[in-house]
Amino acid sequence: MSRSKPHRLWERASRSQGMNRRASAAWPRAFSLVELLVVIAILGILASLVTAGAQAARRRAAVTKARTTVAGIETAIVMYQGDLGQYPSSGNDNLVKALQEDPGKTDWNGPYFDFKQDDLKDGKLIDPWGKPYEYISVNGGAPQHRTHSFDLYSLGPNGLDEQGAGDDVINW
Repeated sequence: MSRSKPHRLWERASRSQGMNRRASAAWPRAFSLVELLVVIAILGILASLVTAGAQAARRRAAVTKARTTVAGIETAIVMYQGDLGQYPSSGNDNLVKALQEDPGKTDWNGPYFDFKQDDLKDGKLIDPWGKPYEYISVNGGAPQHRTHSFDLYSLGPNGLDEQGAGDDVINW
């Protein structure tokens, strides 16, 4: 029995495809240089996005910490004034002493604020950016914004006094 010509062509074609399949299976699949560069570029982009997001979150956290500290100290100052009838003397170090140390007066019901040692530097309360908070009271100073009580503020991330504008963290 003889085979027809088209049938022999089909056998030859299927044998050659089978050999190609076997030959390609014997070689391990590897990444090309272009594929590796694309993957590295994608990873670099993702890393930069994560880093930028983390820095923005850190900045927001520092601003929130400064606002919370200003609000807490503001409450402590009001309690101090309610007990003693006057505000602590102007100046960051005077404020820290007044809210923590007993002046020997019978009306003093403090300490009014518990400062963490990490937040103090040379007896002054420092903000998250390493600068001292500014405190000016009617008792020993002249507040510009709350003229009958006190001004309490941080100069913010840039460390520049912008009179309560920009990135300053203020109590007025």
